[in-house]
Formats: sequence, structure tokens, C-alpha cells
Amino acid sequence: MIRRLLVESIAGDRVALTGEQHHRVTRVLRLRRNDAIRIFDGRGNEYEAVIESADHAQALLRVERPVQPVPEPQIKITLCQAVPRGDAMERVIQKGVEIGVAEIIPISTRRSVARPRSGDSAKLARWRKIALHAVEQSGRAYLVPVADPVTADALIPRLPSFDLALVPHVAGGDSSEPFASVILSAAKDLDHTVPAQRETDTVPASHTSIRTVLAASAGRPSSVAILIGPEGGFATDEVERFRAAGARTVSLGPRVLRSETAGLVAATIALYHFGEMG
Repeated sequence: MIRRLLVESIAGDRVALTGEQHHRVTRVLRLRRNDAIRIFDGRGNEYEAVIESADHAQALLRVERPVQPVPEPQIKITLCQAVPRGDAMERVIQKGVEIGVAEIIPISTRRSVARPRSGDSAKLARWRKIALHAVEQSGRAYLVPVADPVTADALIPRLPSFDLALVPHVAGGDSSEPFASVILSAAKDLDHTVPAQRETDTVPASHTSIRTVLAASAGRPSSVAILIGPEGGFATDEVERFRAAGARTVSLGPRVLRSETAGLVAATIALYHFGEMG
């Protein structure tokens, strides 16, 4: 297994590590003199390096040669995730980075139980550290930003900047409320209204699949926004405002997914469909 470490400033053929980076190399990764490691700057540059020396305060790396990093998906997926209860958001961030999501935006909605605050610096710092470690583990050479939390309404002005968006949800039942997620699109020709439902409703036989919507998209999108609601789903008026801004609702299949699962599934399907996985 290749050990990788973010080093934001890589200049010359020597890099000195102190503080947390020194701790990570010597205590977490347990690397010693002459051990190999790869370092990257979070902007697409990666190098092979060797531990030249290490003591209680500093580790000195010798930069050997540049290497070709793992290519980034050509489709930039922004995952806008309503923060679930407990520590589920940490798993969303970790797995989202692993599969190739380009940006993660924590959001709060009408029905959110967990309501992140932009001033909660400790939680946001932890989320960003999880994203960083997932970048290191997955072989990616670009940092995946975790944005400051915002409301779902605050995302609406951003929607026209995305090429494509899809809205995975379970359709049917008597309720007009959404399931747990929405993928939004600026492509007006894809607009279609599908009855939405709460997680407790039964699954109907008729709904628009994400595969159908992706196949109908014109060309290859360069950016996709995915908006995921909380455990109880988005409120009806939230969904209507998303649709008015270009939203298209789709189904991920007959099985009801949890909020923390739906966005990862939708992102994986989109990446696979456009040849970015497998």
C-alpha cells in the first residue's frame, strides 16, 4: 500500500515536516529512515519521496521524482447533503471523496433534525480533516472542499451554474412530500414532475429512473449538483422551488434509501454512466 501525505508547499528536493505532519508520518504511518512515501500538494502535483531522517521534532523528506497522479473525474459532482443525525455526515464525506465527488456542501432544511451552523468551527474542521484523509487514502491529488453549511434555499441561485442535475426520490403513495434527496438540473428540457413521497410510503411500479434521465441528457455534462434532503425529506415547497429553478426528480429504484446513502448512490450512478467508474 502506498503511503500518501498532503504537503501544501513542495519546493526543491527536500521537505521538512513538523507538527501534525511529523506526528502523522512517524506515529500514525510509523515510517522510518529510508521508507518511501508519496507527497502531493492538493493542486494536482504528486511526488515520490524517501524519509531521509527523523527525530522527535522533525522528519526530513528527500523528493525523488514527480509521478502521474490518479486522474480526476471529468464530471465535477457537488454533493449538497442535509446533515444527518449522529456521525453519519462523516461517513458521507469520507465515502463521497472516495468515489470521486468534487465538492461537499452541508445544508440545513425545513425538516432537518441536525442543523449545522457556519460558526461551528470544530465540527467543520473535523469534516475537512476527514475529507483530507479520504483524499490521501483514495489516491486523489486534489483536495475536496467541504464548504461552510448553508440553507437549502441559499443554493438556489447557484443552480444555473451546473450543467446537469437529477433528483433521486421514491415516487408514489398519497403523500406529496419528497423522499430523501433531490438532484437538480439547469437543463430545462429535462424538466418533469414525478409524485414524491415520504420514506414511510409504499413504492409504486411507475417512476422515472435516474438511468432514463441520464440517457436523455444532451451531451456530456461537466458539472452536476446533487441535493440530498434530511431523514424526513424536503418539504413540498422546497422541492417546488428547486423545480422552478430547473430541478428534475428521478428514482434510484424500488428500495428506500437512507439520507446518508442516497447521495452516494446517485453520484456513483452518474459517474458510472458517463464512464468515470469501472
